[in-house]
Amino acid sequence: MPSDFTVLVTAEEAFPAFERAVLQARSHVTAGFRIFDMDTRLRSQEARAIGDTWFDLLAHAIAKGVRIDLTVSDFDPDMAADLHAMSEKTVEQGAALALATGADASRLRVRMHLHPAQAGFLPRVLLAPAVLRRRRRDPALRDRPAFSLPPLHPVSHHQKVAVVDDELLYIGGLDLNDRRYDTCDHTLPARLSWSDVQVLVRGPAAREARVHLENLDAVTAGRQAPSDAPHLLRTLSAPRRLQLPFLSPRTVLSEIEEAHLSAFRRARHMVHIETQFLRSNRIADGLAEAAIRNADLRAVIVLPGTPQELAYEKNKGLDVRFGMARARAALSTLRQGFGARLLLAAPVRPVMAARETRATLAGSPLIHVHNKVLVVDDNYVLIGSANLNGRSMRWDTELAVAASDPAILAQARRKLLQHWWFDPLTPEAMDCRRSFDWWKREITLNGSRLPKNRTGYLVPFALDRNADVEQELPGVTEDIV
Repeated sequence: MPSDFTVLVTAEEAFPAFERAVLQARSHVTAGFRIFDMDTRLRSQEARAIGDTWFDLLAHAIAKGVRIDLTVSDFDPDMAADLHAMSEKTVEQGAALALATGADASRLRVRMHLHPAQAGFLPRVLLAPAVLRRRRRDPALRDRPAFSLPPLHPVSHHQKVAVVDDELLYIGGLDLNDRRYDTCDHTLPARLSWSDVQVLVRGPAAREARVHLENLDAVTAGRQAPSDAPHLLRTLSAPRRLQLPFLSPRTVLSEIEEAHLSAFRRARHMVHIETQFLRSNRIADGLAEAAIRNADLRAVIVLPGTPQELAYEKNKGLDVRFGMARARAALSTLRQGFGARLLLAAPVRPVMAARETRATLAGSPLIHVHNKVLVVDDNYVLIGSANLNGRSMRWDTELAVAASDPAILAQARRKLLQHWWFDPLTPEAMDCRRSFDWWKREITLNGSRLPKNRTGYLVPFALDRNADVEQELPGVTEDIV
């Protein structure tokens, strides 16, 4: 059984734990995910005893009398047609599950929910040419009206959370499909790698998350205030009352951003961050200001060596280029604030790459970082679904938990930090007052070592390696990426 706060690193640990939690459910499972594919293979021995996929697991739970309530994010059908199709697939799987189990709406609900915030009329006009070009080029969109003004829904639900019996909360950065599966030793090819972190939490946060999910429609529509949730951190938004000139929604809660900024101000020795995107000027400014005020403060930031859209999909779209430009601006701010007290690192597999590409670094294939982790000194940890970009801080629906209990922190810190290293970490490498020099030395050496001689997965992050792709968009809000 999990403790009150159990850190799960990669889907190799998280998926079996989630399966066991659902197997043990007595009353209900309430969940909200960006992606939830019921064809995902089961991984735990216990779940494999009753079937092969999550469809089988959910059918088993329903047969026991467990109520299932699943909401997946829907997406703008013009700008994210592939994701919209994945949401439709989940709803179709839900209908098949109802047919197979005989469950009515009181026992099974599977739905997709499109965040109701839409772009105002002026942004829709400005973006219409790009959307219409996309309709003409994408075979999946050719049945849409060729000259209609698209509505454009720029916001999504990015949370990845499940509640079991109001007792157990499963929360973090992992959606549910086979693409998200990777092992703790990252043996899969780079294009399939997926480093991530999830947490199992016992206590009142579980009930608060269930209420959050049940109220999601009304809150994001602006009809209801968010529920009281002192054990959770959230990002929530709703349509503006006057949307005409705006692309962005109205931010209702930015608790995750506020928690980061507050933690930076309290930090004394070390800030450790793992994130898919660090693009927010507000986050970068807050952390840089903390470094300027405190000459003893150091930071280690683990990032993907190249965004997956560029590394694996060779996508050089305007959103990718603008996002990379925003990342450079944020990281440059941090370098100015910290100087030599900043260490940027990226993980790679400990093998030689066949050739140098955007999907390699230091001669090895990249490991994709999807983690959303903050560790401050030895007294605070935050894990959730939010990246450090404006979208996660102000627009999309996000959920996170934080802990400061010393017993929880000791286990969580060791689990999170040890993941990146092959041998058990030394006391120096774990001491927030002394660890920076050890990490900097080992990561720097890893960058020049042969893979077989490295001490861990991390090598120095190369800020300039994709500079040719970056593109600023003056006047465009950073929150869109």
